[in-house]
Amino acid sequence: MSLIRKQKMTERNLAAKRSNARKSRGAVTPAGRANSAAARLVHGFYSQAANEAMIALGEDPKKHAALLQSLVDDLQPRGGLQSEVVLQMGHTLWRMKRAERMQDGLAVKRVRSGLEMEQLLAGPRMLQIHDIYERLCAIGRMLNRPDSTPLPGEIEALVNAFGASPPDDVRKLFPLLRSYGEAAAKAPGPANENGDTGPTPSAIEGQEREAARQELRAALDEVIMPYARKEELLVEEFDKVRSPENIAALMAPRDESALLMQRMEDSSLRRLWRLTKIFLMIKRQAGEAEVDENRT
Repeated sequence: MSLIRKQKMTERNLAAKRSNARKSRGAVTPAGRANSAAARLVHGFYSQAANEAMIALGEDPKKHAALLQSLVDDLQPRGGLQSEVVLQMGHTLWRMKRAERMQDGLAVKRVRSGLEMEQLLAGPRMLQIHDIYERLCAIGRMLNRPDSTPLPGEIEALVNAFGASPPDDVRKLFPLLRSYGEAAAKAPGPANENGDTGPTPSAIEGQEREAARQELRAALDEVIMPYARKEELLVEEFDKVRSPENIAALMAPRDESALLMQRMEDSSLRRLWRLTKIFLMIKRQAGEAEVDENRT
């Protein structure tokens, strides 16, 4: 409910308002005329068509009018041509702000699209290298166990973990892995899986087992180190995808629409500069004319 009490219109009130209106001659002082012109100017921003267009574009008509009001307060146009120029300055500033929002929106879309694409390309490669590295580490963990004796079926499980098409450098480990499994089966370690002591291997069997183990260990170290380094580099590259430098590079305009937005913004800036010069010239001439009138 409104807190302002509306006056009830009667024939007497209407007659009084008509009489007072005939006596009024409008604003007389320069400040009064300026305020009157500014009121008409700001009101022009509240036209229904303009409001609907701005709302459809996600803009706030009140901010639009506030921008013009700030121009009126700063420049103090005195109606006529001065007010029209200030109105055009307000339109131009608003278009510049709109162009900035459009630029920012396009930049956000470019960054999001670029990040998604780079992550899409980098992710599978990184996962592939990480998967191979972890499977190689599983072989190393087997060799580093206290008895280093493969469990039943463990050798083939380690081989099959690399899939049907393992890399060539990894494939070279498979014969050594199987040879070590055969040597370990002939000469088991000092304790089995349950901790029970197994049969004591012969010296020759023990030497064959240790030789097979050392050969596998050397070959594994030669293969695993490059994959460890590859994984580190891929992680670094993946982290760089979201680095400020990469985001700035993705933000740079490349397509025609972004370049068009830049040209629109530059055009509005030049128009604002010309309108400002025109306004200052008109205001200076009006001031000079008022001084001459006062002299006479």
